[in-house]
Amino acid sequence: MTDRSNDMIKSDPASDGTPLDAVVFSRLMNAFAPFEDSPKIAVAVSGGADSMALALLANEWCRSNGGELIAMTVDHGLRADAAQEAIWVGEQLEKHDIAHRILRWDGEKPQSGIQEAARKARYELLDRELGALGILHLLVAHHRDDQRETLVMRQNRESGVIGRAGMSARRFLCNARLLRPLLPIAKADLIATVQAYRQDWVEDPSNRNTGFERVRIRHGSILADDAGGADPDRGTEERQAAEYLIGDLLAATVQVANCGIAQVAFSKWRDAGTGEITACYGLGHIVRVIGGENYMPAFDALAAALLQLGGQEDARVSLGGCVLHRRGDILLVYREVGRMDIAAVRINPVLVTGPAGQRWDNRFELFFDGIRQVATADYADFGRFMIAPLSACDAFHTRAFRAAIGKIAPFVDRLPRAALASIPALYDKEVLHSVGGLEVSGISDVLSAAGCRTAPMGAENAIGMRWRFAPPTPLWESGFKSSPKPDVLLA
Repeated sequence: MTDRSNDMIKSDPASDGTPLDAVVFSRLMNAFAPFEDSPKIAVAVSGGADSMALALLANEWCRSNGGELIAMTVDHGLRADAAQEAIWVGEQLEKHDIAHRILRWDGEKPQSGIQEAARKARYELLDRELGALGILHLLVAHHRDDQRETLVMRQNRESGVIGRAGMSARRFLCNARLLRPLLPIAKADLIATVQAYRQDWVEDPSNRNTGFERVRIRHGSILADDAGGADPDRGTEERQAAEYLIGDLLAATVQVANCGIAQVAFSKWRDAGTGEITACYGLGHIVRVIGGENYMPAFDALAAALLQLGGQEDARVSLGGCVLHRRGDILLVYREVGRMDIAAVRINPVLVTGPAGQRWDNRFELFFDGIRQVATADYADFGRFMIAPLSACDAFHTRAFRAAIGKIAPFVDRLPRAALASIPALYDKEVLHSVGGLEVSGISDVLSAAGCRTAPMGAENAIGMRWRFAPPTPLWESGFKSSPKPDVLLA
């Protein structure tokens, strides 16, 4: 590593903590049981003391259960030393016989909101790698101090009943579940743990940047257990009760089509009488999923949207990158074209033929089946294929085209034009090949029926094209998961 990076390596600073052992960590992992036989687990490792401790403990746990561990480090490309630090992490883990992969966040970086953008990119990269490897569990090293900071941040924003419980110990990605076994553990104990293993770690300089809210909170004087009511162990039962009602409401009233459009039985939704909190959070889950976001809109914005929707039978509300469009007793939620990047995306043969597919608008994945059975030379010009919204097709703007698709997919026939416009489509130059989530296998027949151009028959037409609606979070997760309290871990 460079001299600058070496200055950030820590080996033996003072710690008043108690090292975790295999017995305590096994009890922490038991909270997420059952696991498959011989579990294959991934762990996100930044190189800090927290994640290094988690990797070392998880490695022992996996081996004792006949499984294996793979560590993954994301290089965000935001610091000059980041790439070398990621290599250093791999070298350190190799000493413990832990497999390691480096995932890189390429492309342009935003000028503002960089922490949130990096977090989003990190989980997208990790989830895609998990899907490719067939791994079902990702461990991350959030700990008790992180939970307190989160609670203070949410309290400052008046996050309500959901926020008062803090981070859930378990949540779900597209391809795996994210587990936080260290939430009950203090950072001092994790430092003591890596010290017990005689393992160095790296300090990220961004953890000292007071331009970030979390860092300001961390270095403030408001992290005591009773500070402003920010206790990680409070609010769990209240949130679990609320989420039971939210889940029941979603199950009874919401359908999400494969083309990424939600249909809500709005009259039944209102008649459920679950109260404002349940209704607002329920709507927030729908908007989050259809918009391809990790978080729902602010509670006040959701409440205002429901008020407007309840007062007008033909109301249209723009929220969270979506359109909330009421049609009498039915509420449609679909992606707002004006909030999307509608530029055509060139097909990457490596992605569309891989296990994770090629993502589009952070909501859909496109797969090409059978390409490996066809001569590679037949696909020398594979780059001519593009993904763009259905609205990019000239034929889409004709009533004949929409009517022709409606005959094959009746659900589409009842959708407004604006809802159809945001559905993804595969093009060969300007010719339409397939429409995401509509299961229209004979798109050439649809085009012919509408009097439009059709794609020439060739080898690529024989390949099965599959679309999958795959937002970063599911419509419903299985409820808030708390962790064991620290005082019961040694019982």
